[in-house]
Amino acid sequence: MADDRPKEAWQPLTFGGVARFAVASRWRLLMVELVFALMVAVTVVWFVQQAWVPVIDKAIRQMPPTGEIRGAYLTWPSGAVLQQEGPFMRIDVRPGGFTNVVESADLVLAFDASRLQVGSSLGLGLLTLPYPTGWILSFNKTELVPWWGAHSHMVLAGFGLLVVLMLLFAWSALGLLYMFPVKVFSVNRVDWVGARKIAIAAQMPGALVMSIGIVLYGLKQLDLVALLIVWGVHLVLPWVYLMFSPILAPKPPKPQKAKSKKTNAKRDPGDNPFDEPSGNSGNPFEGV
Repeated sequence: MADDRPKEAWQPLTFGGVARFAVASRWRLLMVELVFALMVAVTVVWFVQQAWVPVIDKAIRQMPPTGEIRGAYLTWPSGAVLQQEGPFMRIDVRPGGFTNVVESADLVLAFDASRLQVGSSLGLGLLTLPYPTGWILSFNKTELVPWWGAHSHMVLAGFGLLVVLMLLFAWSALGLLYMFPVKVFSVNRVDWVGARKIAIAAQMPGALVMSIGIVLYGLKQLDLVALLIVWGVHLVLPWVYLMFSPILAPKPPKPQKAKSKKTNAKRDPGDNPFDEPSGNSGNPFEGV
């Protein structure tokens, strides 16, 4: 006799694999989400560690022994400037101001007297961020070298945790948004709960593609433009799964009706006036 039970959901990389999550438990889906979120977080932290942290280390060691950001204004010794550049990142500090911010790296951080300018080699313009008011931030090697040396790993771990939480929140929100097209594409094959699970599981292939793209970018096998193309693909890819996975989804198991059991309880003969008694009827003429 063939087993008609749906297969267990364990991988969200094929259309059928994503479809099986329609009838999977919420905890199973959450475990898969955590695995993929951790994969992305580890990839991002690895990239930051090997691409940005070395530039930050060298920039901190080149800072003057005194300096701070106080009252939304950077104060450094007169004439002090800093420039540090790597394959992926460039840091410039010029309290006297910039005549032109050199956007020679994929990420450019330019600090002047009152603001941080963020740019890129793509030449899309500069994002200007004023320094926070009411804060006092150390901006010298005397204080930052020991602090960064003691806390850099904690900063990276916190950044990785933030990535995990942001992905879980984003996938949950996209699940609510995308369950409507899943319901349409499934032709009422799945209920609303199953549609939301499919919508969430459909995000996992894109996460895998983006992780591979970040690794190739960190290994200098992709440039920034190619990485942006990968980012676009990872946004479009879930829609392919949203269209084809619902039609492969197993139908939710129907609750089995309890089998009616026939009771063979003996009836009281006195309940039916037409039943013939089995014992002595009390008729004195019986048997005569």
